[in-house]
Amino acid sequence: MRTFRYRSRSVLWALTVSLVACREDVPPAAPIEGPREEQSVPYVSIDGMDNATRLLRGTIQGQGDIKAVEVYVDGVLLGWAEVHGDQWSIQWLPAARMHAIDVVAHDGSGTPARASLALQPLDFDTPHALYQAPSLLTLPTSESATTRYTLDGSTPTADSPRYTSPLVLMRSEGEPAPLSRIPTNPPETPVDWRWLPPRGPVGRAAVVRFQQFQDATPVGASGTRSYLIDSSHGPLPVMSLTVDAEHFFGFEHGIYVPGRIHAEDPMPDWIWGNGNYHQSGKDWERPLHVEWFEVDGQPVISQGAGVRIHGSGSAALPHKSLRLYAKEDYGPKTFRAAVFPDETLDEYTRLIVRTSGQDLLYSKIRDCALQELLRETALHLQACRPTVLYLNGEYWGLHELRERYDEYYLASRHGIDRKKVAILELNGVLDTGEEGDESHYLALLDFVRSNDLSLPENLAHVESMMDVDDFIDYQIAEIFFANPDWPQNNVKFWRYVEPEAQGPAAKDGRWRWLLYDLDGAFLGDADYDALARVLTDESLPEWSVLLIRKLMTNADFKSRFVSRFLWHLDNTFREERVTAHLASLTDLVAAEMPAHIERWGYPVSLASWRYYVDAMRDYATQRPTHVRQHLEAAFGPF
Repeated sequence: MRTFRYRSRSVLWALTVSLVACREDVPPAAPIEGPREEQSVPYVSIDGMDNATRLLRGTIQGQGDIKAVEVYVDGVLLGWAEVHGDQWSIQWLPAARMHAIDVVAHDGSGTPARASLALQPLDFDTPHALYQAPSLLTLPTSESATTRYTLDGSTPTADSPRYTSPLVLMRSEGEPAPLSRIPTNPPETPVDWRWLPPRGPVGRAAVVRFQQFQDATPVGASGTRSYLIDSSHGPLPVMSLTVDAEHFFGFEHGIYVPGRIHAEDPMPDWIWGNGNYHQSGKDWERPLHVEWFEVDGQPVISQGAGVRIHGSGSAALPHKSLRLYAKEDYGPKTFRAAVFPDETLDEYTRLIVRTSGQDLLYSKIRDCALQELLRETALHLQACRPTVLYLNGEYWGLHELRERYDEYYLASRHGIDRKKVAILELNGVLDTGEEGDESHYLALLDFVRSNDLSLPENLAHVESMMDVDDFIDYQIAEIFFANPDWPQNNVKFWRYVEPEAQGPAAKDGRWRWLLYDLDGAFLGDADYDALARVLTDESLPEWSVLLIRKLMTNADFKSRFVSRFLWHLDNTFREERVTAHLASLTDLVAAEMPAHIERWGYPVSLASWRYYVDAMRDYATQRPTHVRQHLEAAFGPF
């Protein structure tokens, strides 16, 4: 039995406020289990290794004073550890082979406690998988150069630790996660989306970077590798981003924080405020290293790239979307990988690592789920794949790997010249292309305003300028989903500016629409009449509804629209199909949600997340019946 029942937009808002108010009552995350330990009473553990100082460390608990901690390597006594309170440590310089570590602790009662750990050899130069057992990592060396490394994601310098023996990689206890403690929006942010510190320990991956030096001069290629030790993310792929922390979190130029821009002009009158994260363009692009691993942990992408913050208002949310750029400035000029199994493409120039926009507060799956429902139409859609992200080895939560709508997307989809693509938004504002590319669309609007579209010849002229069938599918999707942030916003469309009469459809020079940002859709009352809003609401900007309202004066268009809508209700939006799709996506991410919520505090709880997912399912169940009623109210019986 479900804890909550979905009712209305007002109830949704009340529930959100209630859940936010209860944040302080959320219990802390359960501690991470230790690595392959045999525990007894008293208790001893092997917690980690400081590779720079070669200090192996652990925890001890017992009755009375701890008398001694013995450490054995491969059955031979390494020595007696130093004990301070409940912590022990000992110097160790491992060799590049399999090692077994055994620790024996004695408390005041005389009862020994034992822990053991097996370390396998791992070579940096061999093809690597993300998932590893505790390991001894060997880095490349040279007789003529010094190998230096970092484990915090920073670029190695001549002052970084010198590599002298294999690095111990294990699932460490108590390792700090400093980036996760940096606020990513200002303290005056509304409480509904204000940054919150992690509720418990932050998961860690091992991120190793190396560079060889001759004195202070870098020589040869650098390298970056990420490993998850004794851990797994089940059915989800993993992305690891490695970047100099200053590029994300520095006051002057960090793209993930309020920083200098907010300090100079916080823009308190705008709901989203202002910050470094609202800046755009090449000046706010930063270099990083991208690794992406399939579900089984096999590496698929490993290369340098550029990164910018993605999104407008949503950039002010604590958990931010990122846009990745493959460029020769950083490495390969494309991401060569079939990262979306259902797509035929295996090469991308830009990718989005999305946090679900404003839906990160609610279901986390809305836009991904709704776009996927339309996969069998001819609409342009963004492929989506839920993905776990690590940033400099710190667990950064659940994201979506997405395609990005741009000229590269359209060129790869249709085999066309990207330099001949025009993308406009809203009322004809040029997004991509050359000055003047918007004139064709503005001429279309002028024709529609000035002519009677009930006449077949005028409809034919409109069809020569825009793909009317594409437009119908686009309108139907937005109306069925009842997207409140449309049509006055989130509108993009494109055309090929040098039409070819005998070429493929994509080269015919007609306008087609790009469906995106459904974060506020499928939310609220399932009986909401979005069709009436589009056809009659006088508060909507004229440009946003001009085409659909004028086209509706043509009997042929109206018939095509209604027939196509009914087909979608019987097929695309059929209750069983939609609920099955939602269930599949929910099941895919469900196991990850507790860790994500512990990390970010949004959604506010697992119960809140399930409430919003259930509300989507209830919406899918009720919506088709209501929309049929809306169609009949607008167009009469059918």
